Amino acid sequence: MPMRKCLCFVVLLLALASCQKGHMVTVTVHGSGSVSPLQVADVPTGESCTFTITPEPGNSLHTIKANARFDHSVTLTNTATTYLLPNITSDIALDVAFVASPYVKLTVEPSDTILPYGNTCMVTWETANVNPVYLNGEKVKYLSGANTYRLFANMKYTLTGHFGDYTFNDEQEVQVGDWTTSTFGLVSYYPWRYDSLGRSSLDGKILNRWEVGPELLSVITNFHRDGRYINSDYPTVVVQWSVPDSNTIVINGSTNKLQVNQEQMIISYQDSYNGQPVWAEMIYKHASDTPTDPI
Repeated sequence: MPMRKCLCFVVLLLALASCQKGHMVTVTVHGSGSVSPLQVADVPTGESCTFTITPEPGNSLHTIKANARFDHSVTLTNTATTYLLPNITSDIALDVAFVASPYVKLTVEPSDTILPYGNTCMVTWETANVNPVYLNGEKVKYLSGANTYRLFANMKYTLTGHFGDYTFNDEQEVQVGDWTTSTFGLVSYYPWRYDSLGRSSLDGKILNRWEVGPELLSVITNFHRDGRYINSDYPTVVVQWSVPDSNTIVINGSTNKLQVNQEQMIISYQDSYNGQPVWAEMIYKHASDTPTDPI
């Protein structure tokens, strides 16, 4: 090859070498979110690139892979963040994956301090993209739901859900007042015995009262806190009772009117007398000052 042509070829090679491009970084997005920029060209060897990663609302950045290798420093986040890809020495395929944001949410109603009970509170849980889920350490069958709890003392509820290596918790604490002064407590705190029977008009006027015989006077009735209703004359027969509101008591499925204070209880049901509708009343007094159930 003539010297002139040889020199031209060398100059061409040097020119091509001086124009050789750097490395390429290409981003592929999986799920609901965005990455900027999606491609960077001509990155000199050893240089770095910075990317802005933004999950869509309700989503989180989950993982980043560079050439199919996970970056284990990436953590689950639902806010916009920057990502530094350092020391680039080759072309890189960057995979950025978003997922629906995992969460657990616990709601207790009434919140703060509930009415003294035996009253109930409703515990509702809601989750997304977590499994398994535990309520106070017990695995729940459904990932969203609700339970009703009777409370006699302060109670803390903890909801725990898992997403891979991540754990999500939510806690709610219920303060419970003195249940013995509630309608439930006035019924259940002490045992009862008959004082008398009576009738009242539907507007509350007392029509008559009469004493009961020795047999009824000897019967002691216990309204246990766990919902058991037991009479001393049939101690093996257990039925259920509840007070859905301060004016109502349900015994063995029968709904009755309730009036109760620290000393007396009147349980009434509708009847007829002389062709007129009346309240037939069972009037009780305390059988003792020893609590029905240990506190």
